[in-house]
Amino acid sequence: MPKPSRIELLASVVLAIALFGLGGCATTDAGVNEAAFEQNIQYEVAPSAEITNIAYCIKPYKGTDRLHMSVTVKNKAAETKRFRVNIFLPDGTSAGGLYPRKVKGDVTGVPASEEHTREFPMLYNQLPSGFTILIKELG
Repeated sequence: MPKPSRIELLASVVLAIALFGLGGCATTDAGVNEAAFEQNIQYEVAPSAEITNIAYCIKPYKGTDRLHMSVTVKNKAAETKRFRVNIFLPDGTSAGGLYPRKVKGDVTGVPASEEHTREFPMLYNQLPSGFTILIKELG
């Protein structure tokens, strides 16, 4: 089998670069339309709570990449409160938990005017097209 000449090798490299440049490298994502994304975000928050920060990213979790959502809740009430947070994605995936997660000693909840943050790993491996966050006050 004859060896390819340098000109043939160079021509094939240039052709490959041109094909990838014009056709794209396995791109299937059309991007996120911000206006449509904002319409798919819903909040139902108890009167004594306020969401001060929401962050989400893809990070490794138990050997695979998963969506992690971090929610910061502020207690607006004059007394210590405990909250239940639920996060729902459009396809039915959900996560949630208590703020604070455990009650130990004299810590019975989030003190007045303070914030508490928790991060929830979700069984979802891409950024969401929207989400619903429910915050309920526990009695």
